[in-house]
Amino acid sequence: MADARNINDDNDDNNDAARQEAFENRVTEVAEGVIQANLPRLAQEVESRVLGVVDAMMTNKFEELKELIEGSKSKGRERRCTYKDFMACHPMTYDGKIDPVECQRWVSNIEAVFIRSRCDKEDQVMFATGLLTHQAKDWWDAHSKEIGEDRLQAMTWQEFKGPFMRYHCPQSAIDKIQEDFLRLRQKNESVNEIANNFIDKMKFCGELVTIERMKISRFYGVLKAEVREFITPSKCETLEELIDLARDREIEIKRQEERGEKRPSEKGTCGKLHTGECLLGKKGCFKCGKEGHSSYQCPDNPKTCFNCFEKGHIKSECPKLQQGSKKEDRKQEGSRAKGRMFQITSEEAKSQPNMVSGVKEEGTSTKQAEGAQDRGKAPL
Repeated sequence: MADARNINDDNDDNNDAARQEAFENRVTEVAEGVIQANLPRLAQEVESRVLGVVDAMMTNKFEELKELIEGSKSKGRERRCTYKDFMACHPMTYDGKIDPVECQRWVSNIEAVFIRSRCDKEDQVMFATGLLTHQAKDWWDAHSKEIGEDRLQAMTWQEFKGPFMRYHCPQSAIDKIQEDFLRLRQKNESVNEIANNFIDKMKFCGELVTIERMKISRFYGVLKAEVREFITPSKCETLEELIDLARDREIEIKRQEERGEKRPSEKGTCGKLHTGECLLGKKGCFKCGKEGHSSYQCPDNPKTCFNCFEKGHIKSECPKLQQGSKKEDRKQEGSRAKGRMFQITSEEAKSQPNMVSGVKEEGTSTKQAEGAQDRGKAPL
């Protein structure tokens, strides 16, 4: 009996499982049917919603971009430079003095003001020429009439700068700057002053200092000896580094003066470039340093004659020149002997046709005396 009951229970469980599976399958079939029936409508609805969201986003972005563009245009109109804005940047005036340095400085200043004031290109010439005075204004008035009103209205800054620089920076003035640049030396100027002068002139001397090393070497030679002291130009990579070292040296010199200390040049150095110890102020020979003779008589540096190039004497003491001088003296004495004269009495002069006022000259032509007598004149 117990076994029969167990068999019945197992059958019931199997039946329940079968019914559950059949139910789930039915639900799946119904769901799939519903989805298939409503899928086009659902897809259309999803598509509509997605397109609506995208359209809204695009509309918003378009409005933002439009506002940004309009705002930029508005701001651009607000930043347009007026002549008042240009003058608020304090541009320099120019009086037309023929000085390439000052002319170039004015051009650089005006171009910097163009940038700061955001000056429109079509206004640059008009604004800049308003700063010309005296001779510069006279030149511009004449040049404006020459080119005509039409070209004047369309003139760019570069078209203005060409003839302006040619007139106010002539080659003769540039040549003078290059000569001054080569002779430039620091005297009473400070390092900053001589450096500014050096840089201003260097703008027109590009072919003289083509590389940085040449600039360094040239400026080092410009500095005073007391400033050059303790500065090694070969260690500088740029001109700016050398100028900074010179400034530091200048400051140290001033500190020494304030402390009452003497610089090496004030302690007995000659200030000249030479090797070894400076012997200025010491007794004896400057060449060998020994006492008992001067540098002129130094045995370590014997004299050399510039006439015969032999050592031991100078040209004024040259034996060959002295021998030549004696021969020349003998020649002069011989020439004087050929023209000797002697005195005679007046009676002797009357009896001799070639005598002149008591003076008889050997070799006088007889024909000259006879010709004089024929003319009734005393012979000469």
